[in-house]
Amino acid sequence: MDNEQLKVFLAVAQQGSFGRVADQRYVTQRAVSRQIARLENELGIKLFERANNRISLSQAGKYFAGRVQDYLNNFDATVIELKKIAKATGNTLSIGYFSIFDAFIMEKEIINYQTQKLKPEIDFSTTEESVEHLLADLALNKLDCAYINQYGSYDIPQAELYDFVPVYANEMVMGISKQNVLSKKQYLTEKDLEGQTLFYYSHENSDFMRKTFTATLHKNMNNYQIMRVSSIEQLMTSTALNQGLAYIPKGLINQIMRRDPEIVYRRFHSQQKQQYAMQLIYLKNNQSKALKSFVRSIKKLKI
Repeated sequence: MDNEQLKVFLAVAQQGSFGRVADQRYVTQRAVSRQIARLENELGIKLFERANNRISLSQAGKYFAGRVQDYLNNFDATVIELKKIAKATGNTLSIGYFSIFDAFIMEKEIINYQTQKLKPEIDFSTTEESVEHLLADLALNKLDCAYINQYGSYDIPQAELYDFVPVYANEMVMGISKQNVLSKKQYLTEKDLEGQTLFYYSHENSDFMRKTFTATLHKNMNNYQIMRVSSIEQLMTSTALNQGLAYIPKGLINQIMRRDPEIVYRRFHSQQKQQYAMQLIYLKNNQSKALKSFVRSIKKLKI
């Protein structure tokens, strides 16, 4: 199995045709069919259903297609980062972030460092990962630092080993469709959430984030469904169409997306305070001069 096989598989999955993929790649239809058959044989799993000269992804194929796309995206991103590292000046800083909200803060702080022409000159490398992966990569020194949103109640393993620098703080609110009767209320309570679907954004499956949002609700409350959506656009669209309520970081959503006139935002009163704080986290024993200089610049910047 190689990347070329995987790219052919994805192309067939997207086009739904061996013939169209063959034409695009200037090869025979038989050659494409053989690559798919070889891939299925190597996996020992049927990826496509074939009937009446039509093909469609099997259930296993649908799952595999999503994983393959993630793998190829990560592989391409890794190659780009390798090329950057090869050209680096020596003062490199590897930064991880979890979401588009973290990325917004991170971009401002990196640009601030660069425009002020602070020393040392830093080659910044950024990676988007789940919180679990960020913490693991920090512990293994694969990352110098990471942006993490502190909200709800959770424990970071061996937190005493890390320094935490607050970079932005505000309040988490609930996004509600104007079609929903709850939009008429001044604020929401836990009782208002009974029977509701609650959306939260996370580009990657994350038990950490699910537990974070669940922790904001009373432990005896279970008559609701909490659901991850993988993009901000999906979060806003699903909310506007009254398919559920959405956890929204006040202050940042307006910086990232144009306000949707079909959505209103309401404060949420629960057992847990709804304040959130974006933080830069890094190991205390990291002696990187680039990291120390970047942290100093962050502490002086107000966002």
